Amino acid sequence: MKFISLLNSNSLALTVCLLLFAACAEKPPVKISESRMGTVISQTVYGNNAEKAVIEASARLAQLEKELSFHDNKSDLSKLNLNAGENFVPLKAETLFLLKKSVYYSVITGGAFNILTGPLSKLWKVTSPGADIPSEKKIKELLPLLDYKDIIIDEKNSSAKLKRKGQMADLGGIAKGFAADEVINIYKKHNIKKAFINIGGNIGLLGKSPEGKPWRIGIQSPDGEKGKFVCVINLSDCFISTSGAYERFFKKNGKSYHHIINPKTGYPSESDIASATIIAQTSVESDAMSKVFIMNSNEALELIKKTSGTAVIITKYFKIIATENLKDKFELTDKRYSVEFR
Repeated sequence: MKFISLLNSNSLALTVCLLLFAACAEKPPVKISESRMGTVISQTVYGNNAEKAVIEASARLAQLEKELSFHDNKSDLSKLNLNAGENFVPLKAETLFLLKKSVYYSVITGGAFNILTGPLSKLWKVTSPGADIPSEKKIKELLPLLDYKDIIIDEKNSSAKLKRKGQMADLGGIAKGFAADEVINIYKKHNIKKAFINIGGNIGLLGKSPEGKPWRIGIQSPDGEKGKFVCVINLSDCFISTSGAYERFFKKNGKSYHHIINPKTGYPSESDIASATIIAQTSVESDAMSKVFIMNSNEALELIKKTSGTAVIITKYFKIIATENLKDKFELTDKRYSVEFR
């Protein structure tokens, strides 16, 4: 999901890319953009070992795409889903790690983050041609399959199972975050001090910008207009993820139905949040915690303050609620909005 864009210090209306600074005399960065994991992945890396780092990172991304795919029948995840209600399935370390993390974030978010929404996502088919509203009866039939407590993990034997037949785990809400963490670790291994990775809106920042200042990150306006930003945050050495409902949706009888399903109701979330941006020290955390999108804004902010600690929540009523620790890093760029720091 492309909800965050990187900005240079002179412009607030750029797409997701890194521009070379005219005043920067150092070696130009190595840049690559490729389609993987169902999205566009962009890398921009500075330093003498940049090319080696980018090549290794790209190979790792290809490997993770294969191992964690929801659609590839040979992936760990598909094997787990195909054996739902039956057998334990041996899993690779990455898959097991993400399942454990998924259960953890499901618990602390009270189920707002939930990787078992696969059956409902397939039922709604939000991004498919001719998408329509499923029957209430069918939705209710599937709700029992969304209980994250049905993910059973056997760490001793590096295996797991889903308790009920028909259950489907989908790591789409956390796998891209894990991939961003892996890429930043590869950069560090190659002694890279300055880099930017964007995995479909899951952004990893290493070091500072080429100007020696924090990177300028623009949060897109929830009205969906490309290149239009509500605010800018100045950040370094962190990960940023946003959940919003303004890119993947269909309309029926004048009402929009987006792809972020509330596991408690079976319907697309209808909270007062238009987008939720989480900043954390790992991308797994920022990615998973951005699913507080389905909560009401006050509840979401209180949870973030107790966990990740840093967030920008944009409501449907032209109000931005940001954590207090962003006050000196925050710039409002859309005057339609008011800002409150808590």
